[in-house]
Amino acid sequence: MTGFSASPRARRPLLSFSIEGLPARDELLFKSLVRLLDHRTHQHWAWQVEGADLRVVGDRAAVLSAEAADSPLPPVPLLTVGDTPPPRGPFLRLPLHADALEAMLNRLGAMVVHARELGLAASAERGARGEEYRLLRWPSVALLDSPVRMKLATLLASRPSTLAALQQRSNASAQECADFIAALERAGFVAGHGGAPSRAPESIWPDSQVHPGSEAPPPAREGVQPGLLARIRSRLGLLSSGSRA
Repeated sequence: MTGFSASPRARRPLLSFSIEGLPARDELLFKSLVRLLDHRTHQHWAWQVEGADLRVVGDRAAVLSAEAADSPLPPVPLLTVGDTPPPRGPFLRLPLHADALEAMLNRLGAMVVHARELGLAASAERGARGEEYRLLRWPSVALLDSPVRMKLATLLASRPSTLAALQQRSNASAQECADFIAALERAGFVAGHGGAPSRAPESIWPDSQVHPGSEAPPPAREGVQPGLLARIRSRLGLLSSGSRA
C-alpha cells in the first residue's frame, strides 16, 4: 500500500528554485510554504543555491536581473516577489498567500517541464551521435534526490560516458539518464564533448601546449647590416671625422 501511494509522487517532475534579493524573513516564509504545498503542487520543488529551474527574486533584484539579461547562462523563468511589480513577467505581492503561490508554482512548473522536454529531445539527439558527458564537479544535494541519481553521478565522476553507456552501466532507464544529464547541464555540473575524444594534454592545458604546425614559427631576427647602420649614423651626424675622410 505504501509503495502504491508513493508512486504518483515519485512520478512528479523534480524542479528546483533559487532565491535572491529577498529579506531573510520572506525567504524563510517562501521556502516553508513551498514545503507545505508539496502535496498540492503538480511538481516537486526543491531549493538550491544556483543553477535552478526557477529564479525567485526580490523586486529590487529583478531590476538588476533585467539589466543582466544578456548573460551567457541559459535563460530560466524569473518570479518577482515584493511590493512593486516588474514591467513584465510573473509577480507575487508580499505578504505571500499559499493559494497564490500554489497557482504560480503550477503555472511556472508547467512551463519549465515543457522546456525540459524540448531539452531532453535535444539530449537524445546528441546521445544518438555518441556525445560524451564529463562531470565538472560534484552535483548539489538537490540534484541527488534518489539512489538512481546518486549512482549516475558516481559513474560520471569515474569517467566520461555517453548516454547509452551510462544507461548500460547503471541499469537506469533511458529517461532517467537523459533527465539527469539535462538537470546537470542546466546547473553547469557537466560538459558534453562530441566526436572523437580530444587529446588530453592539449584539451586540458591549451595555453601551455605547443601545437606544431598550427602557427608559423616567428621569423629569425636578422642582424643589423653595417651599411644601413652607417647611413643612419651619417644622417644623425654621428660619424667621426675619420669616417668622413
